[in-house]
Amino acid sequence: MLKTLPISAGKEEIKGLVVEWLELLAQENYSEALKLILYDNTQEWIWTPENLEAAIFTYGLPWYTKEDLKREFGEDCKVDYKVTSILAHPDKEKLLEKIEIDFFDSAAAWGTTNIIGEVWCDCVLLDGERSDLTALFWIQKMDDKHITLLFRDLHVM
Repeated sequence: MLKTLPISAGKEEIKGLVVEWLELLAQENYSEALKLILYDNTQEWIWTPENLEAAIFTYGLPWYTKEDLKREFGEDCKVDYKVTSILAHPDKEKLLEKIEIDFFDSAAAWGTTNIIGEVWCDCVLLDGERSDLTALFWIQKMDDKHITLLFRDLHVM
């Protein structure tokens, strides 16, 4: 079910929603992750549970299958990355600082009145280690009282 936050939500509340999404990925619950927030399906890429999982196990190359990666990059190419819990990590507080949240001065500058900020999550843990896989989100105003996240992409930065 889509989760919204009050329009007055601060950075800590938004960070909490990002962590909730990451924890669903760590549980390999891609369908629930897709239901938690909105997804930008206006580009060429459509986010489905399978494509979200593929973005993880291929280290940000979801258009490849595991077989494609092995063929392209060699049999020893790792194709089974898994997101692991940020909340269970010993450096949790340090990792949470890697979630950057910026509110725009004027949403109209982006050609819309409903995108009011952005989030860069540079703390996606893969197999228990910090990776350079980054999750990007917009902060979207739903109405005069609520906001949510709009997932944009998961790729290597």
